[in-house]
Amino acid sequence: MPRAGDGPYVQSLDRGLAVLRCFGEDRTRLSISEVAREVGVDRAVARRLLHTLAELGYIGVEGSNFFVRPRVLELAQAYLGTVDFPDVIQPHLAQLTSEIHETSMAFVLDGDEIVYIAGVQARRLVSINVRVGLRIPAHQSPLGHVLLAAQSAEARAAYLERVELTPTTRYTITDKPALRKRLITVADQGYALGDQELEMGLRTIAVPVHDRDGTVVAAISIGVLAAAYSARKLINELLPRLHETAKRIESDLAVLN
Repeated sequence: MPRAGDGPYVQSLDRGLAVLRCFGEDRTRLSISEVAREVGVDRAVARRLLHTLAELGYIGVEGSNFFVRPRVLELAQAYLGTVDFPDVIQPHLAQLTSEIHETSMAFVLDGDEIVYIAGVQARRLVSINVRVGLRIPAHQSPLGHVLLAAQSAEARAAYLERVELTPTTRYTITDKPALRKRLITVADQGYALGDQELEMGLRTIAVPVHDRDGTVVAAISIGVLAAAYSARKLINELLPRLHETAKRIESDLAVLN
């Protein structure tokens, strides 16, 4: 992580953004003490950061708790406004889900996490609560495995050196040699299969999406109930459909300006 002495580094900006990152689906309202602990600053600094963000309209205050206000969406617009592929991907995933009646999703890699950018949820997977901007540690999902596998060997090694492999289910890969082996396999076979690694009862298969230069820019997936699809059935019946969808997306991406 950069430090104040490393060039034109602004620590207060770093801390302000860290405050916004504290909030999430299971942390919608936080106290000053909780924010201070998450960001790693004392209460006085956390208080100033929170009240500054409140003055700017990004944070709301209710009693002793703080919450994110809709204005934070403006921060995403600069990125979303320059990226064409979420709009390109969404119709293809909608078509895929309408044909197979299973959930389809698209994620991109951002640091050590993957971010949800498009998708269509099948009614049967009502337990999955996804929204644009949802972030997941990359090691916990086949989508992340696809995106990590597309990186250079040096980048994968650096990732494995710095990351902490936390579980969400008893099937999540938390052993670094095992994850290293998984990423090599995914890179070789061109897809990743997850068996209840992110959520119990859910199997997921994912493939990469390339831009016109052959660079992997996203991963798309199909998620199914484990009770409805064995791993073999998922590979034999739905993987070809997922590859076809990826190819159609890539064809559209190739003609973008």
